Amino acid sequence: MNIQHVVLFCFSSALCGGNTGLVNAKLNIYTGAEGGTGSISCHLTLTGNMKFFCRNECKGEDILIRTDDVTAQNGRYSIAYSNGSSGIGILTVTITRLTKSDAGRYRCGLGKTLGSYLYQDFGLRVSDVGLLDVESGFHYTKTEGEEVTQGCSNSAYRSWKFFCKDECKKQDDVLIETDGNRTQSGRYSIEYTEGSPYELRVTISQVTKLDTGRYRCGYGRAFSPEVYVLFPIIVIDAPTTSSPNWSPPPSSASVPSASTPITSSSAGSFTPSPVFPATTNQLTMYIFPLVVCVLMVAVLLALVMLLLYKQKTMTSNGTNVECVTYENHPPASTCQDSVYQSLDPASRDHDQIYAIQHETI
Repeated sequence: MNIQHVVLFCFSSALCGGNTGLVNAKLNIYTGAEGGTGSISCHLTLTGNMKFFCRNECKGEDILIRTDDVTAQNGRYSIAYSNGSSGIGILTVTITRLTKSDAGRYRCGLGKTLGSYLYQDFGLRVSDVGLLDVESGFHYTKTEGEEVTQGCSNSAYRSWKFFCKDECKKQDDVLIETDGNRTQSGRYSIEYTEGSPYELRVTISQVTKLDTGRYRCGYGRAFSPEVYVLFPIIVIDAPTTSSPNWSPPPSSASVPSASTPITSSSAGSFTPSPVFPATTNQLTMYIFPLVVCVLMVAVLLALVMLLLYKQKTMTSNGTNVECVTYENHPPASTCQDSVYQSLDPASRDHDQIYAIQHETI
């Protein structure tokens, strides 16, 4: 079984998810065949005891695995952690027996605590068996307008080189055939660079969905190759949103979509936000409540100052008269009358208005 293995690199929180508040809208997308198995390795600079693998925003049932162990499995999902060079932590996540319902957005990451973590997001499509088979693993999926570069061979140098589509059995399948070290034909090019990781490589620029298919490139003549590699390219429409709820477009055998095989590592761009829960604007989250609190304190201070001012004004008038009104008092009765009546014990009854005179000290 030859399972392709995808490698994602994340060397700083500016490129990957984390508690940084930075956002990059580009999401790496991968395609796997229904019934197949695929793995993706997340390379993260921030290491810690907590490892997690989840869907969408890592809430509730979307958390597939969360553990402090180096390996863990939950049904068809599993993770394995290892220490890489230069302090890089490598978290490999695997999904077996892919189904159409597995399509969606995923997240893998490492953390020391819930407040200190780093993660990577990626999108997954599931296609019918056809362009990809169950042993193909995950293949990096391109969107229209992007560029595809594929390594062909590290074998000993030969003079003739070729690049073709499909079975390369007819002239229309041949994209490039040359004995030069660099040749271009429209959007297609082939280049030999001595000492590079893949000395011979091919490129397609401005890819469209029509570019989806199987390709081969290598040394020799197109119809009688000596050394070559086979690889699929899948191209899809560009996602219209970077929302966490983004769902990959439906895939089918007739119109797959995608991109560069994962024989070469691809550094991805990711959409950052905290894990439990995820947010994209922490600055606003903290500033807004602070502003509200300041405004409330200012209003309360203004009310207190107003009350103190009124009390001081009333006190400075000399004598204050407080009138207490009871029901059934005579209509003609006034506050001034009750002052004099209160001095005459014989005139007191329950229907009168009483006044208490306060003298200013």
